[in-house]
Amino acid sequence: MGTHFLDRLFTPQAIAVFGASKRPDAVGGRVFDNLRKGGFSGPIYAINPKYKRLNHQPCYPSITAIGKPVDLAVIATPASTVSEIIHACGEHGVRAAIIISAGFSEGDGHGAALEKAVLEAAHQYQMRIVGPNCLGVIRPVTGMNATFSKNTAESGQLALISQSGALCTSILDWAVVHNIGFSTIVSLGDAADVDFGDVLDYLAQDPQTHSILLYVEGVRDARRFMSGLRIAARMKPVVVIKAGRHDEGSRAAITHTGAMIGADDVFDAALQRAGVVRAMTIEQLFAAAQLLATRHRLSGNRLAIVTNGGGLGVMAIDRAIDLGVTIASLSEDTLARLNKSLPPQWSHANPIDILGDASPERYQDAVNACMDDPGVDGVSVMLSPQAMTDTAACAQAVIDAQKVNEKLLLACWMGEQQIEVANKLFSRHHLPSFPNPESSVEAFAYLASYYQNQQLLMQVPGPLVTCSEPDVDGARLIIESVLAQKRTVLTITESKALLHAFAIPVTQSIECDSANDALVAAESIDFPVAMKINSPDISHKSDVGGVRLNISNAQAIRSTYHELVSEVHNRYPDAKIEGVTVEPMYKPPYGRELLIGVVRDPVFGPAITFGAGGIQVEVLRDRAVAL
Repeated sequence: MGTHFLDRLFTPQAIAVFGASKRPDAVGGRVFDNLRKGGFSGPIYAINPKYKRLNHQPCYPSITAIGKPVDLAVIATPASTVSEIIHACGEHGVRAAIIISAGFSEGDGHGAALEKAVLEAAHQYQMRIVGPNCLGVIRPVTGMNATFSKNTAESGQLALISQSGALCTSILDWAVVHNIGFSTIVSLGDAADVDFGDVLDYLAQDPQTHSILLYVEGVRDARRFMSGLRIAARMKPVVVIKAGRHDEGSRAAITHTGAMIGADDVFDAALQRAGVVRAMTIEQLFAAAQLLATRHRLSGNRLAIVTNGGGLGVMAIDRAIDLGVTIASLSEDTLARLNKSLPPQWSHANPIDILGDASPERYQDAVNACMDDPGVDGVSVMLSPQAMTDTAACAQAVIDAQKVNEKLLLACWMGEQQIEVANKLFSRHHLPSFPNPESSVEAFAYLASYYQNQQLLMQVPGPLVTCSEPDVDGARLIIESVLAQKRTVLTITESKALLHAFAIPVTQSIECDSANDALVAAESIDFPVAMKINSPDISHKSDVGGVRLNISNAQAIRSTYHELVSEVHNRYPDAKIEGVTVEPMYKPPYGRELLIGVVRDPVFGPAITFGAGGIQVEVLRDRAVAL
C-alpha cells in the first residue's frame, strides 16, 4: 500500500494526548492509559499543564515543549480550547488529530462556531480531523487504541466505521465473546472533516482489511460517500446499517450527528448502486460480522441445510425463501453418498434431516458430502440437543469438516445450557454460529447478496433503442410556460405532453370545459371512458373526489360532468377549475396504472421512482427507486 492522505492517522510514529490525566474518570486519562497498554511501539506524549509526570513518564504543558516530531494528536479537552490546540499542533507539524471532545455542531449555534474555527485552523495546516464528539480510533495491528473504551480489539481482518461511539463499544464487547478481531475501528462522531468516504478509500487499499461494516446515521457529502463505497465494495464485502429509517428516528439522528439523512428508499438505492449490502437490525449486523470475519467467501446463493430436527429445517427453508436464497438441489452423487452414510430414514432431500440420534460421525459425513457437491455454495448445520446428542462432540466434528473445505459453513446449535461448550468451540475456531435457524440463513443471505450485487454491477447494459429522437425543445417550452405562470405542478395534459415529447406512450386525454364538449370527446374516443377534474391547483384528484371511472353512455357523461365539477368546487371553492379531461378506459391485461416520479433528495440528489400507481399507491408501496 502506497502513501495515503490518512497514513498519519492510521500509522502514526508518535502520538500526543491532550487532556491526559491521573483521574480514573477522565476521558483523557483513559485514552492515555489505553494507548500505553495497547502495545503501540512509538512514543506516547502526555500533555496537561497540571502535571509534571504521569504514569512514571514526563507530562508536558504544551506540544511545543516536547521538542520532537508528533504525527497524531488525540484531544480530550473542553471544546473551547480545541481550536487553539489545533493551531499549536499545526505549527508543530502534526497532520492528523482525533477530537474526542463534545460540544460542537451536534449542540447549539455556539458549538457550530467552535467547530468552524477548528476546521479553519486544521485546513490552514492541511491537517485531517476525526470527530469531534467521537470515541476515537483503534488500529490493532499497530497496537494503537486511541479511544476511551474499556475494551480493546483483537487483531483481525474486519473493519468497523461508525458514527456512534456507543455502538462501537457494544460491538467490541460482543466481539470478545465471539473471538472476532478487527483491522480498524473508527468512530467518526460528528464527522466534521474525515468522513465515511475518506476512511473507505483508505480501507479499500489496506491489506489488513478484508471486509467492512458501517453504522450510518447521516451523510454530509453524498459524492464522497458514494465514491468511497464503490471503491471499497468492488474490492471487499461491505455491510451497512443505517439508523433513522423513519421521520422520528431521522430527527433524533440529526441532533446526534448534525447531519441530514436521505429518504430511506433513496438511501437503499444508493447502496444498491454501490453494490453493498444493508442490514436492518443490530442482530443482523452482528450476524454479518461473524461471516465477514472468516476467510470463506461465496460464489453463489445455493444453501444446503443439515439438521437433526425437521422443524429446524422447515424454519430455515421459510426464511431462505423470504430472502431469495436458493435451496440447493443435491446431485445424484451426493444423494448416493448420503445413502451410504446415513440411516434409511433420512430425509433424502435438502434439508438433510440426519435424525434425532445423529452422532458426530453422521454430522461430519453429511457436511463433507454437501461441501463436495458442486451445486452447493454454503452449508448451514443445525442441532437441537436431545437425550442421545453429544453437542460438543458434534460441534468438533463440524469444525473438523470445515478445516478441509473452502466453502462457507455456518452453525446453529439451539438451546442454552447444553450447548455452552459447543459455542465456545465454534468461537475458538472462528466458525460462525447463530442462535436460531433464521439468523443463520439471514447471515448467509447477506454475504450471497454482496457477491450477487457485484456481478450485477459488472454487467454491461444493452444498447438503448429509440424509435424517434426526443423533442427536447418542445419539452423545454412546456416547462418554461408552467414556470412563467409561477406554477410548480403540471396539469394532466401538460404531463402527458411532456412524456409524449420523449416518446413515452400515454393515454389520450381531451380537455373539456362543458358537458357538451365532454360528450363529444367521449363519442370520439368510444365508451367506456374516465373523467377527471382539470385544475392546476389540484394534483391528487382522487383525494378530492375528482375522478369518475367506467362511464358507459352519453346520458351519464352529462350528469357526471356537473356532479364532478360541483363536488370539487364545494370541497375546494378557491381552486381554479378548468372543466374536466376525458380519457379512454384501460383495464388489465391491456392497461396498468403506473407511478413515475423524479425527486431531488437533499442528500443524494436526483432520484427516480417507478412502480404501481393508482389510489392505493401509498399503501402498496410497490415501487423501485434509483439514483
